[in-house]
Amino acid sequence: MPNQPPEAPKSGDTPQDRLAKLLPGDVTAAFLSAKVALVAQANDKAAPYVFWTFVVVLFLCPFYFWFVTKAKSAFHTFFLTASFAVFAISIANVEFEAYFKDTIPQPVIRAVAIVLPILWTYLVTQISVAALDQQAPPNDVSKPDSPGEPVGPAANRPANAGAGS
Repeated sequence: MPNQPPEAPKSGDTPQDRLAKLLPGDVTAAFLSAKVALVAQANDKAAPYVFWTFVVVLFLCPFYFWFVTKAKSAFHTFFLTASFAVFAISIANVEFEAYFKDTIPQPVIRAVAIVLPILWTYLVTQISVAALDQQAPPNDVSKPDSPGEPVGPAANRPANAGAGS
């Protein structure tokens, strides 16, 4: 199946749909695969290879999201790229600790690797969903999504509403 363009989250999407549109699973999985291969080959000396792989993937992310997956806006592209960075730090925290051992204390990297993905998923992502909802063009209520589907105010009413109770 070819890459599907990530759409901006819509107000009718489930929370899982919204999260899937804001978390770059394909790029994150590619980085994870590269990290595992590098650690398997270089063992304790993998830190610089993993870090520079991260930098290269991070640099390529905006181009990938914009041109390949056809992200809908510059904000969406930026958010997907930043999401990759957040989760990559968590995935490769041991290698990042080794690479930055002389500049950033290990507890700081560990705390960032634990706390940042949680905050990103439950706070920043929700704010971004709201921002992307505001950027998305309003749905055209004059045309149903499928034949027989109600349009206008009737589309938001439950099927049994007004059925005399």
